[in-house]
Amino acid sequence: MSDDERDLGALIRKALPTHTAPPALRQWARDRAREMVDVPDGQSLLVKIPTGGTRWRSARRALYAAGILGAFLVGWRGEQFAQSGRRSAGDRQTLVAQLVDSHVRSLMLQHLTDVQSTDQHTVKPWFAGKVDFAPRVVDLGSAGFPLVGGRLEYVQGHPVAALVYGRRKHVINLFLWPIANGAEDSTSEWPTSYHGFTLHHWVLSGMTYWAVSDVSASDVNAFQRAYSSAP
Repeated sequence: MSDDERDLGALIRKALPTHTAPPALRQWARDRAREMVDVPDGQSLLVKIPTGGTRWRSARRALYAAGILGAFLVGWRGEQFAQSGRRSAGDRQTLVAQLVDSHVRSLMLQHLTDVQSTDQHTVKPWFAGKVDFAPRVVDLGSAGFPLVGGRLEYVQGHPVAALVYGRRKHVINLFLWPIANGAEDSTSEWPTSYHGFTLHHWVLSGMTYWAVSDVSASDVNAFQRAYSSAP
């Protein structure tokens, strides 16, 4: 194999998504290939290909079958990737809808806080035993976003921390929880608005953050900068 072929193969492997075929499908592919070239059980499919005669024709059939099987598996992997993308888009929409619903519910039911305090040293300890992480609570009053308090919320069936900040006469709900398996989730494809509400998503030190409010996008962006840069 030439260097160019190896480079092309590396580029293809890097660009294409990887989805492992189910064991049953992989075994089916091996069985069909064995049937076409009469490879006994226990013998490797990696055989030396002859250059003429009946065995050459048999080998050509095997290569043809391998090409069909390869195309089938690539097509299967592509469909799995497409379905994964569709599920991810649906999951993102569901999450955003839950966060906005939680924000609206906290305002309508007058349940904005479980612990009401402008003191970060009062709000943060309140979450002990209620969530399995220590939320980062900072005082942003000097930046124009005074701390109001916090409460416990449930998002996608899991308890999360909701920190409440003010902005003039408006409220910013900041939802936060640990990123699953420590992986940094993408922030580029998330919606920035939903039903008239502004959302801002970011990740910081293994945590995922969602700010939801009815203030302008510039205000929410300023809030994110102030929160992320606070000591």
